[in-house]
Amino acid sequence: MSTVLPFLASCCAFAVLTHAGCGRHDVTVEFYLVDGYRFAPAERRAIQSVADAAARDVRALLPALPPVLVLRVYAGSDVIPETGETGAAIPPATVMWVVNPRRPGGVAQTVRTQLRASLFHEFHHLVRYQAVPRGGTLMDEVVSEGMATAFERDFAASTPAWGQYPPEVVRWVGELRALAPDVAREPWLVRHPDGRRWIGLRAGTYLVDQVATRTGRSAATLVGVGTQEILAMAAPTQ
Repeated sequence: MSTVLPFLASCCAFAVLTHAGCGRHDVTVEFYLVDGYRFAPAERRAIQSVADAAARDVRALLPALPPVLVLRVYAGSDVIPETGETGAAIPPATVMWVVNPRRPGGVAQTVRTQLRASLFHEFHHLVRYQAVPRGGTLMDEVVSEGMATAFERDFAASTPAWGQYPPEVVRWVGELRALAPDVAREPWLVRHPDGRRWIGLRAGTYLVDQVATRTGRSAATLVGVGTQEILAMAAPTQ
């Protein structure tokens, strides 16, 4: 999810880079020393292994995945509370991943349970951003986040909370489409003042699911389809 970028930007100012180690890999993993936390060798190996496998599996589904990929790994507490981590795609070929090492089970537990799905989500973004450039309207983000969420759910055997939409999601879609294109994004993508969470991601996942049901296409084959076309294909329920 792109909302971690402000945190990552502040971290980079005082990060010290270490590398995952030698050898041939599908992903170049870089580890950053933040607030004194140094990733242990076993943690680095586990992250490298998951990243390499995820890249190979995603490339089979999304051949346009960049040939050279970089994963930047940070320790931090500004993460999704339910998962203990969060990620961001930085075009053209970089993913940033923040993990809270102080949660029960530590880094190893979060790597086992969350990293693969998170990488599927962010790798989908990297491919989509080649066809649908980032930084457009709120609905561009809604659709892109929903598509990446459907991709991680369907192909990484994940059940992300931000991909589970309630019965009133049709009303949420109408609410989002009525907003100004340049409205502040975070309340609609992360947490709204009224207490709702991930409105845009849940609504986007719903829209992609509607299109998938009608066309038989998955979030993988829809990756390059523009926002307006997705909205048009989902329109019968609006």
